[in-house]
Amino acid sequence: MSDTKTATVEVRRLWPSDMEAYRDHLLRLDPRSRHERFGGGMSDDFLVHYAEHCFGQGDLLYGAFIDGDLVGAAELRSNAAIWSEQAPFGRHIHAEAAFSVEHEYRRRGIGENLFRRIQRAASNHGVETIEIICLPDNIGMRMLAQKFKTHFTFEECNLTGRLRARRPTPFSLMREAADDAVDFGVALFDAQWRAVNAAAVATPAAQAERENRSAA
Repeated sequence: MSDTKTATVEVRRLWPSDMEAYRDHLLRLDPRSRHERFGGGMSDDFLVHYAEHCFGQGDLLYGAFIDGDLVGAAELRSNAAIWSEQAPFGRHIHAEAAFSVEHEYRRRGIGENLFRRIQRAASNHGVETIEIICLPDNIGMRMLAQKFKTHFTFEECNLTGRLRARRPTPFSLMREAADDAVDFGVALFDAQWRAVNAAAVATPAAQAERENRSAA
């Protein structure tokens, strides 16, 4: 694996074919990161179930990849938004954003890149207000959000940040559609590559098992 300080970071939209990569990313989060992301020390079973239900109609996810590994993710959730290029303009739509970055990949701009991508996606899909809910002790998330002029208020033991999204332009909508098309193709390629690698790893193990059975 490349040095985490110098390796190139690729940010793209996540699709259902990325579910396993997203699940593995969540499982690699250390206890502190899980606490910051979910407000508690979530179990592996919870994270697996969560990942399996994160690609529904109201979900939009982006991932940060280094050397093909998903090391950071951002989610934008709204039951009112339309996550296609048919932005529902004129409606007061709110969406909730959440972020996770594995500990060893922090402090190198991944969170900021994900935040910027989420902000652009929200604008292009008709979202008016982005909400970010975090624990008061999550200083990293608060500092990141405040870079984008997010205003925080204390609500029910949590801090809620609100950020108004910009209005889209014809150019930004075309760029969003083009990026989604490219990201979808990359996601399919990555899924096929993971399947090939998994098969390559499984084949020697299966051969060894057959040899052991024959010897027995």
